Amino acid sequence: MIINKLIEFLGNITIKTIKSIKPVVEFIGQCITNLFISLKYLSEGKVSIKNTLEQAALIGYDSVGISLVIIFITGAVISLQVARYFYMSGGEAYVGGLVSLTILKELAPVFTAMVISARAGTAMASELGNMQITEQIDAMKTLSIDPVKYLVLPRVLASAIVVPLVTVLAIVIGLIGGMLIAKLSIGLHQYRFMNSVWIYTQVKDVYVCLLKAFIFGIALSLVCATQGMNTKGGAKEVGIAVTKSAIWTTVVILILDYLITWITQ
Repeated sequence: MIINKLIEFLGNITIKTIKSIKPVVEFIGQCITNLFISLKYLSEGKVSIKNTLEQAALIGYDSVGISLVIIFITGAVISLQVARYFYMSGGEAYVGGLVSLTILKELAPVFTAMVISARAGTAMASELGNMQITEQIDAMKTLSIDPVKYLVLPRVLASAIVVPLVTVLAIVIGLIGGMLIAKLSIGLHQYRFMNSVWIYTQVKDVYVCLLKAFIFGIALSLVCATQGMNTKGGAKEVGIAVTKSAIWTTVVILILDYLITWITQ
């Protein structure tokens, strides 16, 4: 009797777990499918340059300002935290290198992608979600227009271009913030700061940073666009889709960040 109840309990838990995992697996599959369809159209040259440039302008304009402000403050905070301790131990020559590596390897690509996903990505999900519930996407299918080609591909391509560009600006601004605070807090000359950056930063670090930004850009646009196109119902469901896209992109970016860091070590 006890064994039967235990088997029944474990069976119920297994069924509930499978039911909760199933939507996640389906969504990941949809994202991957949209990616391959987008790559197919891209390889065939079937991409709207006009739509891509419009999306790139929207993504960059919406996100570049807040991204640079956040990275500037982040670089300044890192420098403020470490500069005084390095100065007391005679290691002020390492401040620039530490700030540079921290920003390059993690903060610039991750924070930039998260800000863009929170600002432009959620707007993307909201726009496509509204198109879905007002049956505009169904109308496109009726006219034999592939929504992935017309809606997803330009957004993915634009995001893959814009996120690395904004990341480059974020790196520069973050280093300026760190250099300024190092100068104000311990009087570290900007030449010594930049010399430390030059010595301890490798070309590989820059490549990995841009690779992360490129992959993050593709991932966040895929997740947000797919989430928007999966919206069903009314205005309430659009809000839910936007919330889900924000959560999903954060999780995906952090997972990809770990995997890329692990592979490129």
